Amino acid sequence: MSMRPFDHDYIDEVTTRLRAIDPKARPLWGEMTGREMIAHLADALRYSMGRGSQLPDRSTWFTRNVLRRLLFWGVVRIPRNVRLPRATDERPVARERADVETLQAILEEHLALVQAGEMTPPPHPLLGPLDVDGWARMHVLHIDHHLRQFGA
Repeated sequence: MSMRPFDHDYIDEVTTRLRAIDPKARPLWGEMTGREMIAHLADALRYSMGRGSQLPDRSTWFTRNVLRRLLFWGVVRIPRNVRLPRATDERPVARERADVETLQAILEEHLALVQAGEMTPPPHPLLGPLDVDGWARMHVLHIDHHLRQFGA
């Protein structure tokens, strides 16, 4: 299965889809609001850029070697309502960071760091060590998961 590249066209597509979500929209599953979802995506991107607290490694041989491949090959989707480990000092979602323009800026910053070769990502808390391309694939899957959550 071909994976959508994480590039400027992708960023434009994501922001267009996010703007189409009604601010009062209820998710098809889960409890996050649209603003919380946007903040959550921004936090995941920041984490992959090495910003924020390191999350505990809960990866196993199975998640690193089987689940990762199944996700990246498109055999399975990210399950609904899955919860990853949190940093011990994690604060509640900061709603002031939860807008489409902020997320777009973070997406652009992530892409710029990747293109400049200036990113050394931390391990994923469930899938283990990911290189820049692995994180790009994970972000595309993760963002699509939450856009589907809101019907966008």
